[in-house]
Amino acid sequence: MFIKRPYQYSSFFRVLTAAILVAMVLLQPACRKIQEDLALRFLMNAMTNGRWLVDVYIREENDETAAFEGYEFQFTENNKVYAITAAGEQKGTWKADLNARTIESHFPVTTMPLIRLNEKFRVINNTPKLVEAIPVDESKNVYLKLVKKAN
Repeated sequence: MFIKRPYQYSSFFRVLTAAILVAMVLLQPACRKIQEDLALRFLMNAMTNGRWLVDVYIREENDETAAFEGYEFQFTENNKVYAITAAGEQKGTWKADLNARTIESHFPVTTMPLIRLNEKFRVINNTPKLVEAIPVDESKNVYLKLVKKAN
């Protein structure tokens, strides 16, 4: 004759529950890292697939968007950015910081309008086809809107 002993089952489930809780606590940082890696891959994919246009550039309440007419920007995964025009291209660098929600670019030229993009911008809105940003330096009154060029 077999007699069930409920306390044996309950101690098994207590141990199992404790093991699951310990595993969840230990894996939480790994899950956060995975989420950050996925977000970075998503951003890199959005930025590096296709070319971008300056849709709006306002500085000190002056609309300077026209200065970027004819420019297309190609971002690469190795942190290079190319400003492409009919006359040629200028190479610069860029980087993004997901935690700080910033994007930064630097072109070695000191000519307009590219010098305007040598800035660290705080991203205030973004989608795979749009980035809106303002300078991290709050003393600068600039609004930048990039849109992905339609194929």
